[in-house]
Amino acid sequence: MAKEKKTIIFIVEGLSDKTALENIFKKIYRRNKEIDFGFTNGDITSDTTVTVANVENRIYETVQKVVKDKKLKNSDVIQIVQIFDMDGAYIPESAILSGTTYAFEYSTTNISCVSPERVIERNKYKRDILEYLLNRTMIKSFPYEMYFMSCNLDHALYNEINLDKDLKQEYADKFYEKFLGKEYLFPAFLESDVVNEVPDNMGASWTYIKKGLHSLERHTNLHIYFKTHPNPDGLL
Repeated sequence: MAKEKKTIIFIVEGLSDKTALENIFKKIYRRNKEIDFGFTNGDITSDTTVTVANVENRIYETVQKVVKDKKLKNSDVIQIVQIFDMDGAYIPESAILSGTTYAFEYSTTNISCVSPERVIERNKYKRDILEYLLNRTMIKSFPYEMYFMSCNLDHALYNEINLDKDLKQEYADKFYEKFLGKEYLFPAFLESDVVNEVPDNMGASWTYIKKGLHSLERHTNLHIYFKTHPNPDGLL
C-alpha cells in the first residue's frame, strides 16, 4: 500500500516569497511531510475586495489551486499555514506622517505618504481581517495557523524594508541560494536575526507585535512553527 501523503500548504503573498521559503521548509521536513507553497498574488488583508465575510473563501481558493496543481486530494492536506506581512498595521496614528510620495514609505518608526488618511484606513482594514483570522483555527475542513513577518517579509528576511518590487525576485533567489544545502540553519537565523524579543508562545507573540511600533520593526514569530512542529528526525 502506498504511504499516505501528509501535506502542509503554506500560503504567502507572492511568488518571490515562495521562492525564498519553499525549499527551506521542504528540505527540513522532507522525511515526514510534504510541503507545498501557494500564494495570494498580493496582501489579502488590505485587498478591499476581501472582507471578513469572504476571506476564508479566498484562502480556500488558494489552497484548492495548490491541490489541483499538485494533483492532491483535500484529504491529503493536514494543515494550512499562512504567513502575513504586518506592514505597521497596529501602530498608533501619531506614527503615520504626511510625506512626499503616493506610495507608503516605511521605516521602523513611522509610515509616510502624501495622504496619511489612506494609511489609517488601510491599517484599520488590515487589522479587521487579521483579528478575524486570529480567531479561526480551521479554514473549511483544514486546521489553520497564521504567522507574521514584520515589517514585511523583505524586512524580516533581507533587512530591506522598502524593497523595490523589481528587486524582490533577485533578493529571493539570493536568499534561496544562501540556505541551499544548509536549510537546517534557517530556524537559527530567525532566532538570531529576526525574532528580536518576540515571545516563543503563539498568543503572546501576537500580543507583542500589536504593541507600540513593533509591527514596523524587524520581527517574526515563524520560529514558533519549528518549536511546535519539530522534525522527528532531529534535523534541526
